[in-house]
Amino acid sequence: MSIVVACYDRMGLLERTLKACMAQTGMPVDATWEIVVADNHPRRLATAVVSRLQADSPVALRHIPAGERNIAHARNCGIAAARGSFIAFVDDDEAPDPDWLQAHLGCLNRTGADAGFGPKYPVFAGGSAPEWDPAGRSYTTDFHMPQDAEIHPLRWFPPQARGLGTGNSMMRRATCLAGKTPFDEEFGRCGGEDTLLLLGLAQQGRRFVWCADARVREFNEASRMTFSYMCKRMQRSSRHSAMVRMEISQHRAATRLGIYGVALAQMAVYGSLWLLRRKPADYLQICKALGKLGLGSLDFIPEPPVAPARS
Repeated sequence: MSIVVACYDRMGLLERTLKACMAQTGMPVDATWEIVVADNHPRRLATAVVSRLQADSPVALRHIPAGERNIAHARNCGIAAARGSFIAFVDDDEAPDPDWLQAHLGCLNRTGADAGFGPKYPVFAGGSAPEWDPAGRSYTTDFHMPQDAEIHPLRWFPPQARGLGTGNSMMRRATCLAGKTPFDEEFGRCGGEDTLLLLGLAQQGRRFVWCADARVREFNEASRMTFSYMCKRMQRSSRHSAMVRMEISQHRAATRLGIYGVALAQMAVYGSLWLLRRKPADYLQICKALGKLGLGSLDFIPEPPVAPARS
């Protein structure tokens, strides 16, 4: 198995991620695994962090130069360097639970599925969720499906593709990550490259399952806890999803009309609710509708870099 971690400039969070990956337990006695850090920053900021942690890592921990500011290219470089037949992905702001890797492996072995996906639970700077979302629902990804349940991302209802991405996943290399560039690098700056890959795999008949026991804790800095940030994130994500649906569709005109129809219905329903009760959740649905209509930026949302912790 190989854990691939793509990173850019969040070195403090990367260190948290790598330490959690190094602390994995419960592995089968015949299992071997490694950690591959795909450094997407032009100044290779992760070099020092990886070098400092290598001496304490119980498994191989490797640093791979991976171009500049293109998440798809970083993931492709990580996959190319990885030695495992199973590739697990975790983002550089996520810390997996100690039994995360063996939970993913067990899930794929039990079900024979091609890829498994697990939940993400938020951790907030300052220790509590923002006032506008006290339960942290906008920051949580949990399908609330039974363990090993099959996911059907191409279905519109229920919308099982919502929140499905590469972060916190494990894939069989042979069936999911063939070729030199499994992630489309044309989407690497605007985003949506993982959704494009997954929906394309689903079209090919690959099987996806929900691994409820493979949990990660996603850290949210103060800059991510503002309502304006979440509005941009929801709008951008919705626009990505619409673009990908168009990209894989064999009937683009009908797909476009369907997406616009859903967006206008969202605008009508949640616009009315927003005027009546002013709930943030209603406004976020309006942002999703705007994204489906092709409005809003596709570029990365600016965030301050996170420096590594001092020893």
